[in-house]
Formats: sequence, structure tokens, C-alpha cells
Amino acid sequence: MSFMRIIPTIPPYAPFLKDLASHALIQGFRLNTVMPVHESLEELLKRLQLIVDNKEIWIDLKCRQIRTSHGAFFNPIKEPRIYELHGEKYILDPSNPKVHGELNSPPWAVLKIDRKIKLDFSDGPIRCWFQDGYDKAYICAVEDGDTLIMLDGPRRVVGGGESINILHPSLEIEGYLTPRDVQYIEAAKSVGIHTYMPSYVESNDDVKAILELDPDAEIIAKVESEKGLEWVRTAYKSESLCNLMAARGDLYVETAIRRPERILWALETIVRNDCDAVVASRILTSLRESSRPTCSDITDIYAMIEMGYARFMVGDDICFNENSIMLALDIMKAIDDGHDDHVHTSMADDIACKDDTPTIEDRSYIPAPLA
Repeated sequence: MSFMRIIPTIPPYAPFLKDLASHALIQGFRLNTVMPVHESLEELLKRLQLIVDNKEIWIDLKCRQIRTSHGAFFNPIKEPRIYELHGEKYILDPSNPKVHGELNSPPWAVLKIDRKIKLDFSDGPIRCWFQDGYDKAYICAVEDGDTLIMLDGPRRVVGGGESINILHPSLEIEGYLTPRDVQYIEAAKSVGIHTYMPSYVESNDDVKAILELDPDAEIIAKVESEKGLEWVRTAYKSESLCNLMAARGDLYVETAIRRPERILWALETIVRNDCDAVVASRILTSLRESSRPTCSDITDIYAMIEMGYARFMVGDDICFNENSIMLALDIMKAIDDGHDDHVHTSMADDIACKDDTPTIEDRSYIPAPLA
């Protein structure tokens, strides 16, 4: 008997959604609200409800996630600018371009983001991360709260809607729910949807902010930061207003970019505090390039099952293509079926060694956050 449940991401206008909804492991769908739509939110949600045969539709709320509105890479300023930070001068000169492959661009960028933020530059430029941690840049100034002046990088053109990770302790983000989040909550309520996936949940107050707008809300809180993990460890169980999600895309960057092994303790912390937690992102990513998954992708899913996860959310990168998401579902079902067979055939051995085997509950040590 299979226990795995899968929540794929919905591309709103994909023609294969009905076939996807019929798969045995599909519990519901996640709607990534950063995607542009060509109808009212109410019409969008009503249409999707009919297509997915009334399975759950989880509304993805962006909340504290910092995303680009747009970037300017081709002489966005006319005259050179000089920034002095910590006694050192930096000159941003649009007349001095450099080449990355075939792209001629200045050695810096100006990025507009969708949130108002504050940063303390008294110790110099602040590093930020793009592309799940595979690209980085240095911010030297924030203008008008939502315009980032970059000293160097990123190494490619950044499009609208891409996330940025800023790990500096001085980061302050204005507000929690975005205006678009509130619009989606109101639209969802109007069509009878009450299921939400808020990003960067870091306190019970974050959860309550959604419940105030929709008292019937069912929430899966994305844990994506050190503050989020601290909330899970210290305050989540006190009220248990929601389920948890180990959102590994940002969680890995935010908590383990300097010490990658820390992602293991983060994942264990989340599932230890919520046995019905969802693990999400970085799942079967090799299917983006090939129909044959890598060994590490297969063992990753098995390891998550062994750690205690039964609910998986598959991200945009796999779900945009019908072949890759259908193949991913078949692979995950095969792994789950194989794990189920293994559990039954080895149960006697498990019982025999149970008293001598350390469990997740026995692991009380969680590495402290890095300074």
C-alpha cells in the first residue's frame, strides 16, 4: 500500500492538468502565484477547480520572499556613480563594460525588487545569492527601499520574478503578506478555496495573519530560514496552527550555503516536529536534462522517505513539461512501492534491532547558526 502523496506545481494554462490530476499519488496542486495570468483571479481558480476534479489547490503566498521585479543591465545610469563603503570607494561606470559569454554588460546591475527592505552597509558590501545558490553578487546600496545597486554580478541577466537570498543579519523586510497575497486570499475565499502555502513563516503571528483574513484557512507553512527553524524548534508545537514544509530551494541557501551538511539537521527538525510535513523542491532535478534520473536523485527520495516524509511537493522546473512531471510521478511511485515492499520484508530485522538503533528523536543536537 502506497503512503506517498504528491503535490505538483500547476502551470495555469498547461493542457495536461486533467491527466495529471488522475494520477494515483496526486493529493492536490500548488499554484505558484508569481506566474502571470490572463483572467481574473476568481475566474482562474474556478477554471482550475473544474480541471483538477476538485482536488486541493494550494495557493502559494510569497510573503517575505524577495523577488526581482525587473533588472537593468544595459547602461541603466548615464553617468558614473561613486559609492564609499567602509573607507573604500567603488566606481560604477557604464562606459566600462565587460563580457560574459556573448553578453556585453556593465560589471554591475541595478535590480528592482518587489519588497521594501533595509540593510546596514557599515561593514561593506553585502553578498546575496541567486539561482538556488549557484550565482551570487554584492549589494553596495539600496535606493528607495526596493532598488539594489550591485557591485559585481550576477553573472547573467536576471528576469522578473526570480528570488534573491540575502542572509545578512541586518536585513529588514517591510510587512509580511504582499498586496498580491491578499488579493489571492480574497479570491480563493470567494470560490471556496481555503488552502494556502505561505513562504518564509517565522512565527505564530505569521500564521495568524492569514487566519485573520480567512478563519477557515488550512495552512502548510514553508520553513525557509534560520528564524523559521528556530520557530519550529521553540514555538511551533505550542499552537500547531498549521502543517510544515521543508522548502529545500530557499532553505538550503538560507541555512546551509556555508555548511551544506546542515540541511540534514534542518530537514530532521521539521519532520520531527510535524510527522505530516511536506518536503519540497530540488526533487528529481536531473529530469530537466534527461529522461534518465541520476543515482543521487533516486537515493534522495528514498532518504526523505526514511527520514519520515510522506508528502512531496514537486517544483516548477519539472512541472512545466508534461513528459518530465509524468516521468517523475512514475519514478516516485516505483520508489515508494519498493520502499513499502522493503519495509514489510525486513520488519522482523527492524524489530530485532530496534532497541539498539538511534532514532531521530534521540538526536537532540542541532548545530547553532553560524555567526
